[in-house]
Amino acid sequence: MLWLIIFTVMMQVLFLTGGHLYWHWGWLTISQYGINSGIIVFLRFVLIIFISTLLTLTTSPTNLANGLSSILKPLKFFHLPIDEISLMLALSLRFVPTLMDETGKIMNAQRARGVDFGEGNIFQQMRSLVPTFIPRFIASFNRADELATAMESRGYGGAPKRTKFNRLKFKVNDWIACLIFVFLIFAIYFLRK
Repeated sequence: MLWLIIFTVMMQVLFLTGGHLYWHWGWLTISQYGINSGIIVFLRFVLIIFISTLLTLTTSPTNLANGLSSILKPLKFFHLPIDEISLMLALSLRFVPTLMDETGKIMNAQRARGVDFGEGNIFQQMRSLVPTFIPRFIASFNRADELATAMESRGYGGAPKRTKFNRLKFKVNDWIACLIFVFLIFAIYFLRK
C-alpha cells in the first residue's frame, strides 16, 4: 500500500504543471500546483486509511451489513436485492482477516522454499509475489465452497421477509453525526470555490 501512495503522489508532483515552476527536465516538472496536488492526494489516502481502519475497529461486520441494509432499504422499491448485497458485504469483510492469514501462511511456506519477498527493487519484489497467487486463489475458492456448503446445509435461502435480532434505530448521536457530516460536505464544497 505504501508503494501505491508514493507512486500516486510522485505522479502528481512530477507530471502536473501550473503555478510557480521549481524544476524542469525534459517532460518532468515540479511545480507549485503539482506539489499541492500531491499533498492533497497523500492526505486523501491517509484519511481513507484512517477512516476505514476506525470503521473496521469499531463496527462489527454484522452491524455494518445491517446498517447498509437499513440505509439501502428504499431501493427495494426498484426490486434490488438489498439483503443479498448486505450479506455479500458482511461476508467479504468477515473473510478479509481470514484471507490475510492464509496469505501469511502461503508466504511463510514460500520463504521456507527459499523465496525472499523483501529483496531487490520494486519489480523484483512484485515478481517474487507471483508464486503466491495460485495458492491464494485456490484457498479463496476452497473457503467460498466451504461457506456455500455451510449456508446450504443450514437452510439459508434469503427469505423475502427476514427478521433482525437487533433493530437499528436512529438516536440523538446519529442525528448529530449526520448534521456534522452534511455541514462538512457544504463547507468543503464552498471552500473549494
